[in-house]
Amino acid sequence: MDKRHQLSILDQWASNSTQVSRSTKRLQEIDEWIDWEPLYEIGRRIDKTGPKGGQPCKPVRWMIRGLFLQYLYQLSDPQLEDHLIDRLSFRRFAGLPLDQTVPDFTTFWRFREALASEDLVEELFEEITDQLDAKGLLLRQGTVVDATIIDSVNRPLSDKKREQLDADPSPQIDTDANSTKKGGTYYFGYKGHIGVDAGSKLIRKIAFTPAAPHDSTVLEDLVCEDERSLFGDKAYDRDSLKQMARDDGWYYGILDKGKRNDPLSSSQKKRNKRHQQVRSQVEHPFASIKDRYGLRWAKAKTKVRNKARFVMASICWNIERGITWSKKQKNITPARAT
Repeated sequence: MDKRHQLSILDQWASNSTQVSRSTKRLQEIDEWIDWEPLYEIGRRIDKTGPKGGQPCKPVRWMIRGLFLQYLYQLSDPQLEDHLIDRLSFRRFAGLPLDQTVPDFTTFWRFREALASEDLVEELFEEITDQLDAKGLLLRQGTVVDATIIDSVNRPLSDKKREQLDADPSPQIDTDANSTKKGGTYYFGYKGHIGVDAGSKLIRKIAFTPAAPHDSTVLEDLVCEDERSLFGDKAYDRDSLKQMARDDGWYYGILDKGKRNDPLSSSQKKRNKRHQQVRSQVEHPFASIKDRYGLRWAKAKTKVRNKARFVMASICWNIERGITWSKKQKNITPARAT
């Protein structure tokens, strides 16, 4: 066992306080809800220390849990370091004893960069989703698909500027983002796509693209093929998909779209209104991803980094939504109790 995880006398003394903050309760609940060891195994895959030596990584427990703290509380890397120094609840959650030095913020940055570059953040998402499924929280009654635009903090690039950056790239300018038009307004950035389990509102599938591609281009990536129905807005309407639903026996809940010289009938409008009530379930996770977990803007300079931020925000939503949803279900227990 790594001695750096062992509690010191200072930790035991600090744990005797009878007052518990809301933040502490939140972190305690998350700590008990997750089976952390599979996440540590994913994190250990970026440890490059070999038989010939090399600088050893910090304990993966600190790194993984620090990553969660960063997104749960919308912290920059320097802020994460400062909070781990100042806040006892953060140290407890990270398993960082008081007699151990908090890693420099660049250590957390390098760890996060390695996870993103090797597509391991998606594996963290899949592991958490599997844990939610194992707890019986996924209903599989249907999937609701949708996309949201995430504006880049960078300005749109002209064709001439893009040509200049192709010849002389700048790490300070995002060349992966592009533009789209919605409701008569142009947006520059990315789209985050999710497939949500109808009823539980848990995210089962994720895709991330520049803003320009049409929402429907990633539809196949958002369905799990074990759901009994599919809901989405008019952007996903396809006659071929409707025929597939009839042939395969699942419910087609995509909103109907009127066509030129062929407006929607009154029955189609009523059907759309019913389906809209189900489709609107996707707005809750999007609102939390943007406002609670800090994805209102795409602040990173590459698609890889922005995608990692979107996936981590989705993981945080699934964990906290899973905790809330489980309280409405019977026979659901935290990971620590199993």
